Amino acid sequence: MLAPPVTGAPWAPNMPLPGSSKENSREFRRSRRHRTALCLLGGAVASHRLCSQRAAVRTRRRIRELAAVRTDEATSRFVTWMDSSSIKRSAKLEILPDKEGRCVVCTQRFDRGELLVQLPAAAAISVEMSPEAPLTPELKALEPWWRKHPRSSIRLAAKLVFQREQYPLEQIYAPWRWKEQDLQFLPQSLVLKAQARKEALEAAYQDLEQEGLSDAIPEDLFLRAHHAVASRAFAGEGEVPSSRAAALAVGGLSIFAAGSAAALGVTSVDFAAMAGAALMAASGAVVVTSQSPQVLSLLPMIDQVNHRSGAPPDLQFDPTNGLWQLRATRAYEPGEEIVFSYGDKDSDALLLQHGFVEEDNGADQLRLMVPEAGSFGLSAEVKSELAEAGIEELCFDGSLEKLPVSKRSLTEVVEATLRCAAGDCRRSEDAKVAQEVSSPGIGRVLLCWRGERRKLLKAAATQWQVEDLIAEIED
Repeated sequence: MLAPPVTGAPWAPNMPLPGSSKENSREFRRSRRHRTALCLLGGAVASHRLCSQRAAVRTRRRIRELAAVRTDEATSRFVTWMDSSSIKRSAKLEILPDKEGRCVVCTQRFDRGELLVQLPAAAAISVEMSPEAPLTPELKALEPWWRKHPRSSIRLAAKLVFQREQYPLEQIYAPWRWKEQDLQFLPQSLVLKAQARKEALEAAYQDLEQEGLSDAIPEDLFLRAHHAVASRAFAGEGEVPSSRAAALAVGGLSIFAAGSAAALGVTSVDFAAMAGAALMAASGAVVVTSQSPQVLSLLPMIDQVNHRSGAPPDLQFDPTNGLWQLRATRAYEPGEEIVFSYGDKDSDALLLQHGFVEEDNGADQLRLMVPEAGSFGLSAEVKSELAEAGIEELCFDGSLEKLPVSKRSLTEVVEATLRCAAGDCRRSEDAKVAQEVSSPGIGRVLLCWRGERRKLLKAAATQWQVEDLIAEIED
């Protein structure tokens, strides 16, 4: 029997012993390198095979989940209405309920550029965005209320309910519909924005009640319709010749998600849509610029596609045939959800406007209010310096070093602000949050927001060398 090689050397009985001769030694080294390369190659192949197997398992599991889900009644009515409105969707698409609402999934493979949805312009649900826009005959009953409320998002919500459009209205998980027991877990800056929206919508509905329209436009439907408009409507150029015809006379991809309010630095859906249209025109994206009025529209089926950071929708309008066409921006495998980007929005903006939070959002930013003087180590002197510079909020986007304050003051306020925020989202408090919120849906959204906030805080703490804060956050 051959003697074993030195410890650690790859060896087999048919290999020459190392060191028996110079030739044998060179042959052994070549064989060793060859075997090592084969091992590495085999490991890579095995790893790739394992990843493929895991992906296949996830796909099969997703397909089983989809098969187990029954379409809800509202979605069934919506599908029936779409068929009667000549809205064509690929036979490889399904609308299914998910935890927070609905999703559009594929049951067979889609190639990039393949047609997903084709929507006649007449099937769009639209209003002109001009405050002076005239009412169509079908909406004359709303005229006094309409003149008092010029905001197009509120008008479109009322129209949607008044005309009893078969548009699927989801549950609302946005903070403006939360109860006080839920809002206590959000920063005051977000609470104030949520309350402002709630007050505006309540005032609009009180006026509907005073006009005797509460039976025609029930409050719950009105609020849910506004949520649909605020989170899923598109803005563009066009005309609204009748209540059912919204011929959006634009060329090319000249629409803009009205939900991009936060990305544009404004909070009104109307202002966002106007600014979005101007931005598109300025960037040269509008192929044909017309004198048509600005409109705010829901594009049924197209606007059921959920948000995911990445590519915007491949949405084109064919003015010759009056058709909107949505195409796949990439290849999709069976069981995958069809998604496109609503715009670059951080977690706060997604939560406030849409009522959900995206995990590992590439557009996420940490914005924090500066605490009061005397708290978390922030001196009155530094607080006064910040007030003189008009600084009430810190944005951790790489621009803090440019603030007009001394380096010492900046370090102090950054550390104080991070410590203040860390106390509101400790991991150890998650169980309490889940128990005290008013519904499981709000609990899921809130816990996701807290998880993303912790990621941002830990990154900022590392950058500004406040490492002990990480342990406090994860406590």
